[in-house]
Amino acid sequence: MNRLDDSGTYPIREFARITGVNPVTLRAWERRYGIIQPERTEKGHRFYTEEHIQHVRHILYWLDQGYPIRQVKLLLKDGPESAENNSDDWLEQQQQVIRAAQRLNTQHLDELWNAGFSSYPLAVYYERCLLPVLNFLRSSSTPPIVIHALEHLLKRKFGAMLLQQQRHNKGPVLLLVTNHEHAEIDALACACALGAAEFRVEYFGPNSTPADLQLTLAMIPAANVWVHFHPLNPAQQQQWQEYFEQCRLPHFISGAVPVTDTSDATLIALPDQLSKQVRTFITGIAEQNAVTPNPHTGGFH
Repeated sequence: MNRLDDSGTYPIREFARITGVNPVTLRAWERRYGIIQPERTEKGHRFYTEEHIQHVRHILYWLDQGYPIRQVKLLLKDGPESAENNSDDWLEQQQQVIRAAQRLNTQHLDELWNAGFSSYPLAVYYERCLLPVLNFLRSSSTPPIVIHALEHLLKRKFGAMLLQQQRHNKGPVLLLVTNHEHAEIDALACACALGAAEFRVEYFGPNSTPADLQLTLAMIPAANVWVHFHPLNPAQQQQWQEYFEQCRLPHFISGAVPVTDTSDATLIALPDQLSKQVRTFITGIAEQNAVTPNPHTGGFH
């Protein structure tokens, strides 16, 4: 762990890894919203303490309740009785994205997304804004070209973000896979949320099978695997169950998981919400590191 010293203080990138909140958002919370104030070294570099970790958890709690970031400062001070209706802000953000998508206004979409990604942890913004927009457009009479364009633009955006993250994120590799193209946007959002929290994520596209994953693990020195599932047919479910019975590398599983018994210590079932999935993963990695380092020895023995 890259602490500044042994007194429980952390530089911004390590703090991002611990909390799941990326450095850009931490700076926005400090400068724009005034809800967190890091300490400074003599040279002016930010650092954070254990108290800051608890403070961020309080912020994330209110965001999980659906409150917009602009209300969090007052919520931290006075509680929910001081806040306005917590759904109006998210509804307005969703409507802005819908209007831009319906006009195929790619520049405005990118501006909206950049603003959202800087103000919120990526998982929160995806859950509260982007996923509801996708679900609304898919279930409405929206022309298919609009839906396809939005999905394409989101995949392109997430792909570019992930590539940028991979250039500077160090440490053990998390291999993230999904079994179906219909789950790819969720998987990419997950990859970017973890990448924003300074984890080194590798993702090689959708439609992965157990055989594909075994081959990939023979080539990639992954310390952990995350599999996000779209619903499986019975034959596919059997293949994945057999795969999990053999694997020894830690596997985190989300979505329509094909197993009911997750008592094996190498198989960690994650909650439904992406933001909670990310925090559960971070906690699980911290527990792994507290027990023993996890050098890559391959997914199977």
